[in-house]
This record gives sequence, structure tokens and C-alpha cells, in this order.
Amino acid sequence: MKSKINFLSSKSIAIVISIVIVIVHFILRKYNYQNFHNVLGWDVLAYYLYLPFTFIHGDPGMTDQNIIKYIFDNYQPSGTFYQAYPIGNGNWSPMYTLGYAILYFPFFIVGHIWALFSSYPADGFSYPYQFSIANGVLTYIIGGVFAIRKSLTHFFSDKITSIVLVCMLLGTTFFHEAVIDEVGPHAMMFAGFATALLLTIKWHKNPQSKTAFLLGLVIGLCILARGSGIFVVFVPLLWNIHDKASLIEKLELVWEKRKHLLFLMIGLFVFPMIQIVYWKLITGDFIFNTYKVTPGFDWLQPHFQKVFFSYKKGWLLYTPIISFALLGLYSMIKQNKQISFAVITFVLINIYVISSWGTWWQGGSFGSRYFVESYAILAIPFGYFTQAILHKRILKYTFILLASFFVFLNLFQTWQFNNFLFDGYSMTKEYYWRIFLKTEVTDEDRKYREIIRDFAPVDVFNNKEDYNKRTAAFLNFEDVNFIDFNRDYIDSTVSVSGNNSFKITPEAIYGPTYKIPYHHLTQNEHAYMTVSFDYYAQHDIAESSAFLIVEMDHNNGQYVEKRRAWNLRDFEHKTGEWNTISVDYLTPYPLSMTNDVFKIYVYLDGDKAINIDNFKVDVYERKW
Repeated sequence: MKSKINFLSSKSIAIVISIVIVIVHFILRKYNYQNFHNVLGWDVLAYYLYLPFTFIHGDPGMTDQNIIKYIFDNYQPSGTFYQAYPIGNGNWSPMYTLGYAILYFPFFIVGHIWALFSSYPADGFSYPYQFSIANGVLTYIIGGVFAIRKSLTHFFSDKITSIVLVCMLLGTTFFHEAVIDEVGPHAMMFAGFATALLLTIKWHKNPQSKTAFLLGLVIGLCILARGSGIFVVFVPLLWNIHDKASLIEKLELVWEKRKHLLFLMIGLFVFPMIQIVYWKLITGDFIFNTYKVTPGFDWLQPHFQKVFFSYKKGWLLYTPIISFALLGLYSMIKQNKQISFAVITFVLINIYVISSWGTWWQGGSFGSRYFVESYAILAIPFGYFTQAILHKRILKYTFILLASFFVFLNLFQTWQFNNFLFDGYSMTKEYYWRIFLKTEVTDEDRKYREIIRDFAPVDVFNNKEDYNKRTAAFLNFEDVNFIDFNRDYIDSTVSVSGNNSFKITPEAIYGPTYKIPYHHLTQNEHAYMTVSFDYYAQHDIAESSAFLIVEMDHNNGQYVEKRRAWNLRDFEHKTGEWNTISVDYLTPYPLSMTNDVFKIYVYLDGDKAINIDNFKVDVYERKW
């Protein structure tokens, strides 16, 4: 007699969710996002560059920048090339480590073979590569769905497991990351964390050297893929430790199975060794910090309020269902103290580090994407909360109604985001509520977003009527000077008006520097600056030029955001006469209003002096 299929079983739920992910992914990629033609753009390019440069061009150091020019001319992967940087020996380094390149590799090979036997160019970026990688990585993500299901069944009934799967996979931003940012880091890292959790459970229940090796392999790949992958180490390290006796018991188990620890360490270093060899080949060092061009951390001033509650990317605002998982930490302590210390330690460290990251708003994502991988661990306290609440008659129905609404809201807002009603960069309180549960938006609605930053190398400011203007700085080197400067370089032989100008010479190449903290410039999320000055040169400026620099320094120059350099030779110039330069600059989104400082100055890039006069900075702040 054939057994009936239970369509509400956790296995059936996992299958249905996986099918939904595949179908929605294909529809969105084909119809909403250029038919798989920009899968490998933006940050993903930094993970991917290792493959085409090493296996197609034979240039792992990316010394031939003509290849980059070819990629950008033909595929436009991003507004500017920020994904790698020169390291001083002629080579370039991607800004991220190569963990995801390893995960892309099998599908890169599929795409390459396809391209070789077709009319597409075998250049690493044509349609076969993008299609193969975008669809191939879904195998990892779907594997993560089944890994988390298997882990949950060790703690909960099939009914509770099914509820957790629906809520955590369809009710959180995991779904968005899985269906449209699949080549990005977070949905795949979720799969890595889910697999590490499952292997941790298996080893503690039945210690085997094979399980230990696989656990090390997965953790090593997670760490190599993204530095935050190291957080998952706390799960196996602290698993089953909840008091002194359990700590002693854990240490005795590890000592008894110390050969397993060796297997774990071997597995841990398999993938990182590839990176170490690459670093030695490219940089000359075995260890190299690829993340040096990132904003870093504000350890003493974490952005908790913004990370949790802001309308820009607030975790609890865009993923309200996760509040049940956080409440579930208490339920977990009451119901399973053996694993509580490991899970809570992981959660607290993860929250603190994410909240301390300089770019706390996490780029152009839907909601708080940095938390997505942690949902593999947070699924456990969510399960314990669900298990507890279903035994309380009134609260049970409240939970069911809220959870159902939160799942619907997440799916609806995912649709809004992928149909460009939501925006990954410009959400505000006013705009959020104007489009709440709407399927259309008006131009009037869009006025209430933050400014749209398009990453173009030149800012276009053509709506000054919408802004209030004030002068933040002015120097005429006579009676009106907003900042101090070295008066030894006052020159009274030439000036636009009055008697003086400032002379920049090969011996003193910097003009006066205007510095202003972000919060003194504006209290808003953006402002425009118009920087202007007059300059005089007795030579052809093309022969010995100068630059106007505007940049935002974070944490005393630890990181420089949006540095713009205007070469005077690119502007119309008349030798022996006064010329005027005027440029517009849109402020980047503040990393920290108190720790971000704008620097504006002129410096000489030649061997012949120039004079400047009437140095002026006007600030424009939006009227609403």
C-alpha cells in the first residue's frame, strides 16, 4: 500500500520553497534584470575577477588594465572600477578574498566550455558565464535550505520545523538574497552556516573524523569567502557548554577525539591555502589585507539604533519577523540550555560587529542583508519561541496572525524592491509610508526619497531651485578669510580684485585646506557643494597643471570616501589671464556624521607656480 504524500511535512515545504526560489529567480533575472546580463557586476566583480584573469588571460596580478577597459566598455559591470586596487609592484589586488571565486569555479568552467563552442566571446563575461554562474550557485542555496531543515529536525517536531522554514526563508530578506542576489555573498553564506550547524550537531552526537574534516572544510571556506564567516566558529566551539561541568565534559571529549581536531584543522586550511599561495605570488607576502580600502569599523561608536530601526535599512523594520527569533533566545534558554551559550554568543558578536561596520547601511540592498547568513543560527531560537507560543491559546493566534502578515509583507516588499518602488539606497520615513503596500508610486512620492547617488564620476546639479544656499567658506586673502593659511605665500603682484592672491609653488605645493565635519556642513543625508576659485598661470596649464581635490575622510583618514580630483588642464584656460573654475560635488552618504570630515584644497602637480584667489565653498541643502 502506497504511503500518502504529506504536503505540509517539512520535507515537502523545503521542496516547495526551493522550487519557488528557482522559478522566481529565473523570472526576475530574465525579465526585470537585463536577462542575466549583469550578474557579475558591482561588488560581485571583486569576488569574481580571480577567475577570468587567472584562467582566461593568464594574468592573476591583473597587470593588463586594457582587459578592465574591455570589460567596462562591453559589459558595464558598475559605474566605476572600484573592485580592485594597485599594490605598488605593478600588480592589482581584488578588494575581497577568493572564497566565492572557488564557489563560482565549477559554473565558470561550464560557461567557458559553452562559450568556446558557441558564437559568444570566451572572455569570462559573456552570456554563457553569467547564465551558468547565476543558475549554478542556486545549488548551494537550495542545499542550505535542506541543511537547515535537517538541523531543525534535531530539536523540533516536523510541524514546528515547517513553520520555521516558512517564516525564516519566506518571511526574511533571505528570500530576496536567494532569488536575485544569489551570486552575492549572503544566501550562499547562509548555506555555509546551515551546513556548519548541521555538521556541528552530527559530530557532537556521533563524533567521526570525516565529520570533523568536513566541518573544518566548510568553516574554512566561509572564512575565506567573507571575513564575517569566522563568527560561525563560535557554534562548534561552544556547543553543549553551559556550565563548569559541561565545559569539563567538552574538553574531555575533544581530548579523547583529539585526532578529529587534527582532521578539522586540515580541513580548515584546505581552501585558505589557495589564497595564501595567490598572495605570495601577487604581493610577495603570505598574508595580505585585501580589505584595506574598506571603511573599517567604528568599534567605540556602533550604529545600533540605525542598524535596528532606521528607515534606511533598519533590521527590525524591514524584517520584523526576526523579532520572534530574538525573543526566542529567552525561550531557548528555558528549553535547551545546552546550546544556548553557543547561539547567544554568536548572535551578540554578530550584531555588535555588523553594527560597528562603517557602511552600516550595507549598500544597495533590500533591508539588512548582512544578517542573512545568521538566520541559519537564529532559526533555532525562532523554533523555540514558536514551540513555546503554540502552547498559549490566545498568544498562539496572535503569533499566527502576525507571522502570516510579516511573511506577506516581506514577499510584497520584495516585489516592490524588484519592481523599483523600493530603493536600496534612498529610503526615508516619509517615502516608506507613502508607498506602504502600494503597487504604484508617483513623482510626488519619489520627491521624499533620499537623493539618488548614481556613482557617476561627475555630479550633475541641475535643480538648485529645490535647495537653500549658504556660503560655508570664502578666502580673498585680504579681509575675508574663513580659515587660517600660511601668509608667507601671499602674493601682491597679481590679484583678481583687491591687492592679494595666494601663490602655490613647487616648494609648497598645497594651497589652503578647508576642513569641515559632516555635521557642521549639514544635518541631512546629503548636500551639494559648489567649489569655485580663480587661478592665474603665466604658462600653459597643460605643461604644469594643478588639481582641485574634494574628499570625505572617515576616522582621521582611516578611509577616504568619494575623492574627486579635477585637473585644471581639463578646463578652458587662457595663459597670463585670470581663469575661473567651478565644480559641483554631491556629498556621499555619511559613514558617521561626527567622524566624517570634508577636505577641500588645491595642489600643484608640476614645476611652475600658479596663483589662486576668491576660493569659495557654497553649500546647498534641500528645502524639504
